[in-house]
Amino acid sequence: MSIPVSILAAGLLFATLFPVNGPEKERADPQTSNTQQVLIDFSNASAAAWQIVNDSVMGGISRSTLQMHKDGYALFSGTVSLENNGGFASVRIRAQAPVDLSGFEGLSVHVLGDGKTYSLRLRTVKNGRLTNYSYEARFATTAGDWETHQLAYSDFSPVFRGRAVRGNPALNSDAIFEIGFMIQDGQEGEFWLGVRTLSVY
Repeated sequence: MSIPVSILAAGLLFATLFPVNGPEKERADPQTSNTQQVLIDFSNASAAAWQIVNDSVMGGISRSTLQMHKDGYALFSGTVSLENNGGFASVRIRAQAPVDLSGFEGLSVHVLGDGKTYSLRLRTVKNGRLTNYSYEARFATTAGDWETHQLAYSDFSPVFRGRAVRGNPALNSDAIFEIGFMIQDGQEGEFWLGVRTLSVY
């Protein structure tokens, strides 16, 4: 089943937690574009469905926000603190149903960076259940420049609380449930990342 780009751009597909035995998977159609298909276009989307998850869940004091910038992109910004064994900030969005992106090679992000390194993070459904670990692929930004980073599915590694998952389970690109951005790795201080589009290629 093809996912209408307009629905994804409005942030409706990646919106709320779905029941484990809920709707059937949606499927993006690789035939709609020879290059890439936009999943989320922040020039006409809302930040309301995105959830902030910082190190406060484990006692840290890092903070972050996601806001829509007047120039048509989402701005993920805040301050990372290493106090109280903290050190990360993140934002994520969940789907109404697992999304089948297996017809593509990977994900592409068009971002405006601050010179720091960020992670694109995914969570999937396996055997009908949401995995308790994430998959992440990192990309370095150039301060003040718009850049497009293509992250192949093979670039994503399974992690749980910052550590590699034993057995290195492969990414199930046919059942993507959650997408997010994270800053970590002891990058203390203020940060900001502008995101214009998130696409598959």
